[in-house]
Amino acid sequence: MSISKGRSLRQVGRQGVSSITGRHVRRILAASVTLACAQCAMAQSLTGGLYGHESAGNGMTVNITSHATGFSKDITPDADGRYSLTGLNPGEYQVSLIREGQSIAQSTVLVNPNRNTPVSDLGVGAAAIEHANDLGAITVQATTMSTNVTLIDVSTPELTTSYNYKLIDALPVDRSPESVARLDSSVRFDQHNTGFVSMGGASPAENRYYYNEFDVTNDKNSLGSTALPAEAISDTQLITNGASAAWTNATGGVMSSTIKQGTNDFRAGYSLYFTPPTSRLLNPRGHNTINSIGDYYNFAAANTHAGSAQQYLWASGALVKDKLFFYALLGNDPASRSESFGQTQEQSTSTRDKNYLLNLTWNISNDQSLNLLAHRDYAQSFNNYYKLNANYSPQSVGNWLSWSQQRTDTRFLIGNYHWQINDDLQLRLMGGYLGSIVYSPNSSGANAAFPYVTSYDSSTQKQTNIGRNNNPFSYSPSDYWRRGYKGDLTWQLGDHKLVFGGEYYRHSLASTTESVPAGWFTYYNQAGVALPNGSVSPATGRYVSQYVDVEGGSFQTINKGAYVEDYWQASDHVMLYGAVRWDNYIYKDGLGNQFMRLPITSPRLGFSWDVNGDSSLKVGGSLGKYSIPLPSSFSFGVAEPRTTYTNYYTYTHIDPNTMAPQGLTQIGNSYITNQGVPTPAQIAATNIKAPFQYEAQLYAQQQLTPNWSGLVQVGWVNLRRIVEDTCYGGGVQAYAQSHGFPGYQQNNATCWLLNPGEAFTLKRDYEGNGTLDSLSIPAAALGIPRPKHKYYNLKLGLTHASTPAEPYFLNLSYTYAREYGNTNGLIDEERRNGGWIGQTSAFNYPGIMVGSNGNLAGDIRHSLVATGTYDFSNGLSLGGVVTAHTGAPTSCLGSYPNINDPTYKYLPSQAHFCGGQVATQGTDKRLPFFWQLDLSATYHWKINVSNDLSLQLRVSNVTNRQGTIDINQVYDTGLYGNGSPIDSVNYHAASWQLPRTTTLALRYTLL
Repeated sequence: MSISKGRSLRQVGRQGVSSITGRHVRRILAASVTLACAQCAMAQSLTGGLYGHESAGNGMTVNITSHATGFSKDITPDADGRYSLTGLNPGEYQVSLIREGQSIAQSTVLVNPNRNTPVSDLGVGAAAIEHANDLGAITVQATTMSTNVTLIDVSTPELTTSYNYKLIDALPVDRSPESVARLDSSVRFDQHNTGFVSMGGASPAENRYYYNEFDVTNDKNSLGSTALPAEAISDTQLITNGASAAWTNATGGVMSSTIKQGTNDFRAGYSLYFTPPTSRLLNPRGHNTINSIGDYYNFAAANTHAGSAQQYLWASGALVKDKLFFYALLGNDPASRSESFGQTQEQSTSTRDKNYLLNLTWNISNDQSLNLLAHRDYAQSFNNYYKLNANYSPQSVGNWLSWSQQRTDTRFLIGNYHWQINDDLQLRLMGGYLGSIVYSPNSSGANAAFPYVTSYDSSTQKQTNIGRNNNPFSYSPSDYWRRGYKGDLTWQLGDHKLVFGGEYYRHSLASTTESVPAGWFTYYNQAGVALPNGSVSPATGRYVSQYVDVEGGSFQTINKGAYVEDYWQASDHVMLYGAVRWDNYIYKDGLGNQFMRLPITSPRLGFSWDVNGDSSLKVGGSLGKYSIPLPSSFSFGVAEPRTTYTNYYTYTHIDPNTMAPQGLTQIGNSYITNQGVPTPAQIAATNIKAPFQYEAQLYAQQQLTPNWSGLVQVGWVNLRRIVEDTCYGGGVQAYAQSHGFPGYQQNNATCWLLNPGEAFTLKRDYEGNGTLDSLSIPAAALGIPRPKHKYYNLKLGLTHASTPAEPYFLNLSYTYAREYGNTNGLIDEERRNGGWIGQTSAFNYPGIMVGSNGNLAGDIRHSLVATGTYDFSNGLSLGGVVTAHTGAPTSCLGSYPNINDPTYKYLPSQAHFCGGQVATQGTDKRLPFFWQLDLSATYHWKINVSNDLSLQLRVSNVTNRQGTIDINQVYDTGLYGNGSPIDSVNYHAASWQLPRTTTLALRYTLL
C-alpha cells in the first residue's frame, strides 16, 4: 500500500487501504493514531528530535534514517510503546517500523532545530500483523507534515513558533530574526524609538538572541544582536514569553536562529538582493514635517540613495561522505551612495561590506556530532560634508567642509558538541566567541583642530552647526567582545527527564570619548532664561555655553547561570515541568573593581496536556520568575571615569575663521554633572538586588483539520523590581541630618544605583572625617515610588498549511493587550530614549515621578498580522503581509514648574507637566490607526534537473501610505526666570511611516 505525501495515517484509517503489494484485494486496516508525549524537550539547540508511540505490539523496532547524511539508528520503544530520539541534525528523516527484520510501515518526518516533531503512529494494528503473513510485506508510507507550519509539540510547556527560510523567502520580508518576529501580532515593532521589537510587554532592550545556541545579544546596549548574514539562516525559533530555565534569563522574548548545514548532496548557488535608486514609483522619498511656525521639524523629501546590492556565493556538501559536511558563504555589498540634507549641510555617505562564513558539521558517530561555525565581517562607511549656501536648499551645495568614517570588524567562532551517551544520558557542550571593533576617526586633521560650534535660534528652537568641524567628540576604537560556555547533562530516569546545566558569559567594552580640544560652543539669543547652574541669562540675550565631556575606560561584566529541570511524564497525556535557575550578574568598573554583584534564583513551573493523546490538541501553561542581565553600557555609564560640565559666558565678538567666541566673561559657576573616577561605594547602594518580574501564560493549540490549526493564548506579566539610578541627594541629606549627622551635605547632581521604592544602604563620609560609614535609608526618604509595569494579552491564531492539494499558506494572528505602569523597563520609551540602560531620567527625582503612572508607550490595544502565500502550478508564487494596529498613547512632557527644584535644573522638559499642570503619562492623545500592506511575487524556472532560478519582486508599504507613527511630546523647552514656560514650536509635530521600498531578489541554485 502506498499513500501520497499529502495524506496522513488518520486519512488512511478513515478511508481504508486501496492497494496491497502483490495482491488485487481490498483490505481495510485500522490505523491507530494514539501519540504519547515522549518526555523529550528541546531548548536552545541547533539539533532537533522526534518522538512517537507505536501500537503494533511488542517485538517492534523503530529505524530512523537520513539519506542526506547517511545517519541510521534503531531504537526500541518502551513497554508503553513510546520512543524518542534527540540530537538530530535538521532535515528529513525516514522513520520505519521493523518487525522480524521486515519494514511494516514508513513515515517521512521533517526535524527542525530546537524542537521535537511528533511522528504519526506507524503501527497497523493486530489485524494488519495477522494478515501480514498471508499478504506478504505491507508498506504503509506517510509523511508527517513537512510544511511551513510548526507542528504541535506536546513534549514541552513552551509555546514556540519556528520559521524555515523557505517560507520567509516566499514573503516580502528578509530572514533576519527581527523581521521574522514581526509576523507575530503579539510582537510590537518599536518604530518610534529604537527600531527593534518588543515582546511580552517588555522594552526592546530585554530580548535575548541566539545563533547556534550562543547568546549573541548586543551587550553593548542590549538592543538587537551581533548579527550573522541573514542569507545563512536556516530556521528561526520565536518564544514571546514563558521560556524554560535552560534559556538565559530574559524578561522579554527569545529569538533563536540556526545556520544552514551541508549534506551528502553537493549544492551551490548565488543570491542577489538589489534595491533600485530613489524614484517616484519604486523607492519614493520621505515626508517632510512642518512645525507650528512653518519651519521644518523634519526635512527628508530631498534625501536620495543610489542603487544598492547584497550578493552571496554559497556552496554546501560533504568533505567526507556520511561524516563531514560543510556550508560556506561569501558575501559582498558593493559600494553604495546616499545623500541627506539638513538645514545648512549636505552629507554624502558611501557604505560597503564583505563577509565570510563557514559551518562544518562532523557526525563522529550516530551518537556524537560536532559543529563549528566561523564568520568574519568587514563594514565601512565614509561621509563627506558640504555647506549649503541657502538653508534647506539642496540646489545650493557649496564648499566641502570635512569628512568622517567608521570601520567595523566583526568575528564569530562557535562550537557545539552533542553526545547521546546511552539511551538515558545525553551531553551537550557549547562554547563561543564574538568580537566587534569599531574605528571612528571623527574628521580630517585640519578641521579637527577647530572648535565644534553651533547656534541656537530661540524663534525656531533649532540648533545649527555653524563651524567647520562636524563632530564635537573624538573617539578611540570601541572594542567589544563576548565569550561564553554552556553545558548540560540530560538523564532519563523512568518517567522523569532531568536536565542539569550551567553557563558562563563574560563580555567587555572598552572605549573613550573626549570633547574636541578646541571645545564645543553653542550661541544663544534668549534673555531672562533660568540656566541649569542657577543663574539667569543676561538681558541682552547674548550668551554662549561651553560643554566639556571626557569619559571612557574598559569594563567587564560576568553572567553566570545554573539550572535544574524536571520533565515528568505524570501520565500518558500529561507532562509536568518544574525547574529552578540560579544566576549571578557581576559588574566591574573601569579600574577592574567589582562594584555590584546580583545573584537571583528563578523558579519555573509548567505543564503540557496532550488532550486527545495524538498531538492534535495541546493545552499548556507556565508560571515563572524571570530576570535580565544588564549590558556593558550600563557599567560604562555608571562606573566610568567621567568629567562633564557646562560653562556659560557673555562674549564681545566672534572669530570669523574659527567661529569661536572671544572676550569671555563667565556667568555663575560651572554646571558640573560628573566629576572624576567614582568609587564602588559612590556607584551603587550596597544592598542592591537583581531585577525580576513574574510571568504566566495559558494556551491551547488545536489541529482543527489536517491543514488548519488554531491557537488561543492568554499572558500576564508583573514587573516587581528594577535597577535604576537616582540623583536625589537632598533626600539622603535630609535623612542623614535627622539621624545623627547634622553636618552632612550631598548635592543633587551625583547619581547612584538602587532598587527604586525599596530601602537602601549607602556608604558615605557622613561625619566629614574621611571615613566611609553605612547608613540604611528607607524608601520614603526619597519619595520615589516602586516600579510598576503590568502587561496582559490575549492572542488568537489561525493557520493553514500549504499542501499540494491546497497550495496556500495563511496565518492570521490577532492580539489584544494592555500595558500600564510607571516604567517601560530597561529603557525609557516614553521619552524616546533608546539608550542609557538602568540610567534613565525616570526615578532620578521625586518631581520626575509625579504623573508617571499611566498607559505606557507600548499600550497598543489591538494588533493584527495576516501572512500568506499562494503557489501557482506555472511556477508563480505570491506572498503578502498585512500589519494593522490601533494607536499607541503619547504623553505631554514639560518642565517641572519650580526652577529651584532639581527636576527642573537637571531634567528640563522631561517631567509630566504642561503649562504648570500635571499631565499623566499616556493621556495626551493616541496615535492614529496604523496599517501597511507588503507584497511579493516570485517566479521559479526549473532550467533542468540540476538548475533552479527564481526572480522575486518584494515591495514594502505597497500603497506608499504616509501614516503618522509618532508625534513630538515636548510641550516646552524650559522656563523663563519668572517660571513661565518657553513653548516648544515642535510640540505635536509628526513623524511619518516609511515610504514604499522595493527590492529585487535573484536566486540561482545548482541542485
